[in-house]
Amino acid sequence: MYFRKTKIVCTLGPASSDKKVIKSLIESGMNVARLNFSHGDEDTFESLILTIRELSNDIAILIDLPGPKIRTGKQLQKEIVLKKNSDIILSNIKEFSDEKNIAIDYKYLTKDVERNNLIFIDDGKIKLKVLYALNQNELLCKIIKEGILKTEKGVNFPNVSLSVPSVTDNDFKALKFGAEHNADMFAVSFVRKSDDIETVKNFLEINYPSKKFFIISKIEKSEAIENIYKITEISDGIMVARGDLGVETPIETIALKQKMIISVANSLNKPVITATQMLESMVSNESPTRAEVTDITNALLDGTDAVMLSEETAVGLYSQLSAECMEKIIATTEGSSFFMNLLLSKGEVNNIISNFNVNKLENSYKKYENNEKKESDIVFNRKVRQGIDNISYAAAKMAVLSSFTLEDSFIAAITRTGYTANLISSFRPIVPIIAIVPDLSVKRRLALNFGVISLVMEKIAEKNVQIEDIVKFIKDDNSYKIKNNKKNNQFRFTSNFSEFKYAIITGGLPIGEPGSTDFVRIIDLRKN
Repeated sequence: MYFRKTKIVCTLGPASSDKKVIKSLIESGMNVARLNFSHGDEDTFESLILTIRELSNDIAILIDLPGPKIRTGKQLQKEIVLKKNSDIILSNIKEFSDEKNIAIDYKYLTKDVERNNLIFIDDGKIKLKVLYALNQNELLCKIIKEGILKTEKGVNFPNVSLSVPSVTDNDFKALKFGAEHNADMFAVSFVRKSDDIETVKNFLEINYPSKKFFIISKIEKSEAIENIYKITEISDGIMVARGDLGVETPIETIALKQKMIISVANSLNKPVITATQMLESMVSNESPTRAEVTDITNALLDGTDAVMLSEETAVGLYSQLSAECMEKIIATTEGSSFFMNLLLSKGEVNNIISNFNVNKLENSYKKYENNEKKESDIVFNRKVRQGIDNISYAAAKMAVLSSFTLEDSFIAAITRTGYTANLISSFRPIVPIIAIVPDLSVKRRLALNFGVISLVMEKIAEKNVQIEDIVKFIKDDNSYKIKNNKKNNQFRFTSNFSEFKYAIITGGLPIGEPGSTDFVRIIDLRKN
């Protein structure tokens, strides 16, 4: 099995709830299992978690919070035909939808939505334009894009500031469930500003102070784009959630927004997931489209840390095949000279981003009055942000630059929290990053980081551990041996450690002390 730098997230669902299928996804390259709490119940999710943990302790479990889902109501008819230019009433007091009324479960309907606002139903398959309010509970709308309405479909209000809170009671229930069932990550839906992430973090810190979780912001709202800098700073990771984002903002801008979001996450040293419709045709077909393959490759070239499969593995006919196809595309891209030259350019892929005219990027978002970004918060030209001390930054960068100089080397990051390995990963070295961590929870929190392999060494929590102990541990460990394969610039797992000449070790003194990264030491493995 080759060493793949970009990570794969697979959504589990009805098509992938069986133990045999989950095992096949793990064998096909799944790093993170996503449980979508918008669909399913706690008994199902508990069973899935138990199955994952039975099969592997290495797979990270990501719980995707439902967020405030606004949906149409139930229907007495299976389908309702909505014709273009016809009038329709949107009502939050009707129980059922029919040919003249669309029921909706949003109590702030007439408070938030105004004349000429657009309303998208079922991911934009149906579009309405508001004419005026009939009363406190109903809006008269014109159908501007016809379609067939089915029961309980999602509703989006582009460019409308909604009164509903981003984090709901159902989200708190999902957080409680995840924390008590040893989930590793939470993806927060409907994020609009950094306070939304603060709410989630505060809840977890107050109720589960002894546990650490990886918090991901899903960027799917126009307000999130406006506040992208502050949201990214406070988050542990970012997800480019192209589904709702493609409804909330003009669809022709999605590719540009993806590149912008990834570049901001890269610049702020945060791992980023690219999601939605990556291999959607494989829900019902054995092969992807050419456009999908191109989309995945471009996401990798943009600088994404991970790619995500949604319906493809949750409800599709070819769950395992989709994961295998994803890994094959990643392997081909990462093994290409184009990708390697991108990493090699000035030592790191992020230099391409930081050399890009960042002023243009920033100025293009100054038109938003609510932008939370402050000039003092981000220093792009030195790539130092608040929360990263200069010594840790310098040590991590020195380790990466050394790896470009020393042929047949790897980087070993001794880290109690995953902080150092994350920082090194953000610099995009071409060599493996071996994170030496104290326990499985830290290992799984690094499951999204580009190029990181985590090894658990409980001894690093002890103060008497030495560099020599680290080197011996890596050599003796049987779980993730790696062999340099120069032919395609990949790394394959093997029990033979002799292929590497140098170990570039970085950490802090005393070794393993959190937040103390301050040294880089190069070990000639031929002499040890």
